[in-house]
Amino acid sequence: MATSLSGTLTVNDATVCSICFEKFKTPRYLPCKHSFCHECLSSYIVSQCKSTEPRLGFHCPLCREYIPSDGASGKPEDWAGLFPRNDILQKMIDKLDIQFCEPCLRDNDHEEALNYCLQCNEYLCKLCTKYHKKSMASLDHRIFKISEMESIEIVPKLEVANICHEHQNEKVQLYCHDHEQPCCALCGGTEHRKCEKVDTLENAVRFLKESGEMDSILNKIKTFKKRLLNAKTRQEKNVSEIESTVDENIAKNEKIFLDLAERLDKMKTVYTDEMCSNLKKGKAKLQSGIEKFEDALLYVSYCESGIEQAKGSENLSEAMVKFITAKEKFQKISNLEFKEMYLKICAVESPSWRKFMELKNIAEVEYVESFRPLDFDIRNIELTKCKEITIKDGMVYNGFFLPEKRFLIIDYKHNGPCLMYDENWESIHVNDSLGKPYDATRIRDELYITDVSAKTIEVFALADFQKLRSIDMHHPIYGITNLNDILYIACGDKILKVDDSGHVLQNYDLDGLNTDHIITTNSGLIVYSNWCLDTVTAMCDEGQVVWEYRSPDLKYPQELETDSCENLYVTGAHSHNVHVLSSSGDKIRIIEDIQSPYFFKINEDEGIICVCSEKEKIIVYQIASVVDTLKKKDILRKEKKKSNPRKFYEQKNKKKVHKNSLT
Repeated sequence: MATSLSGTLTVNDATVCSICFEKFKTPRYLPCKHSFCHECLSSYIVSQCKSTEPRLGFHCPLCREYIPSDGASGKPEDWAGLFPRNDILQKMIDKLDIQFCEPCLRDNDHEEALNYCLQCNEYLCKLCTKYHKKSMASLDHRIFKISEMESIEIVPKLEVANICHEHQNEKVQLYCHDHEQPCCALCGGTEHRKCEKVDTLENAVRFLKESGEMDSILNKIKTFKKRLLNAKTRQEKNVSEIESTVDENIAKNEKIFLDLAERLDKMKTVYTDEMCSNLKKGKAKLQSGIEKFEDALLYVSYCESGIEQAKGSENLSEAMVKFITAKEKFQKISNLEFKEMYLKICAVESPSWRKFMELKNIAEVEYVESFRPLDFDIRNIELTKCKEITIKDGMVYNGFFLPEKRFLIIDYKHNGPCLMYDENWESIHVNDSLGKPYDATRIRDELYITDVSAKTIEVFALADFQKLRSIDMHHPIYGITNLNDILYIACGDKILKVDDSGHVLQNYDLDGLNTDHIITTNSGLIVYSNWCLDTVTAMCDEGQVVWEYRSPDLKYPQELETDSCENLYVTGAHSHNVHVLSSSGDKIRIIEDIQSPYFFKINEDEGIICVCSEKEKIIVYQIASVVDTLKKKDILRKEKKKSNPRKFYEQKNKKKVHKNSLT
């Protein structure tokens, strides 16, 4: 069997690989302390990595502990060589019958070996053992009697992670902030001697903890883990969806098949086979994606565990190494491109299906693959319209995504309703008890809605929309947002910072009278728009202006939105566009051709954007990758050309003639 920290195996058993059941050949040990032949481990890793692409790690063949890869995700055949050799085990195999003390042999003395030093990896006689224990250099070495070797942990004592990568015999003692790399004292005096900041491990670990970098990386890991988990859950749900869709379509057409003759019976077989074939294909692809997300989740969990252990470790060297290792691994996986697949299998009925003698199939089975990156990058997405709702005679300035896939629309009219919609965009609740509702924000399980006519903030329970209390502000109020459970309210000529009871904590005076919309960022910025000056301004909590954005392409700026990357979205109601800004106020992109947008709300988890156009049209867009959209259009174009080439070229030439006539 392979060796383990918890094993009590004999030396003879310990020299046998648990994969090939032969003597170890170049044994390598995993972080779980199990050892395997180099070739056996490599073959096992390659076989495990065939299921998903790319694979980020594998499970130990013996204990099934997850082992993240230290190498390139695309080359699993090289991973085995990155794990350390078990030199102790190798020596046991090479010298099972050794009888003599190795230090004595160097002086040509043949003394019987009685003990073994794990750190030195040498057999010792009685006298050498005595002096070995007295020497300061080897005082803490672990020495065992040869007779006890049957039950010891046959792995190197020194953790490889605590050793300098450049100098294998030196422990990590320093940390270079410039290169973000731990190193030994030799490296500090050579490679890093010109670096501006090289610290001791004690100071470096303290700095990483106190500066919040450990917490920052941990939060990023947890956020990424949540995205992976959500994507995995949605794909698992997608498996059930396509199964249900296929089952429903097959059941629906069963009734038709019962009324048809032999011809339709043959068509039934064709149809069912095609549906089941696509289902099998779709399930296989989704399952492959699910395994990929499971693998990534395990990898991220490993990083998370490393950071958690680093935070709680009192061993500075171990804390530093675990942190850097987890951070590097997380940076590797965060640089990988993860895309969530969504499959849709449905049947489109033919309008002439009753002419069954002319039909070759009862319906066209559509198999559609779409991908959405897990990391939200507004620069590389395209919006696909999927739903439109009209609020009759509406004056809608604001909307708000709520838990359980609900959406709140606020109609700014006298006794205007607050409309609640479910995930299918069906109205499920209407509240018309407010005077002139304007904006809303959420704190924990409560919803705060501003009432302009009453000059109050109405507080509702998020679960059932029951009114809890009113907060009288004695001042015209419009937009509302919150940061760390503190409310920020736009009042036209000022911004009020208040607690959840309505006590004013700070008053920010503004230029002009037209600041109605406000939002806060996770970094602490308070961002507001002025529809008269056509500006967007960001200030810190102390009231100092950090940046101001103006553009000739931005007219009548209205509602603001932010995403997980702290990008800001500004709706230009009169410029018919949405300006996307970075957290530093730089323009990233302008989303054009949105008629009079008043709000632009993003739900990254569901991959949808809700836009209010012209104060009464609520348009829901699906987020898609630009690359995937172009690929899909190209595929449809090729399929159209293939199905009817003559008609395809006739339409193409017709478009060309029309274009020339316009010119």
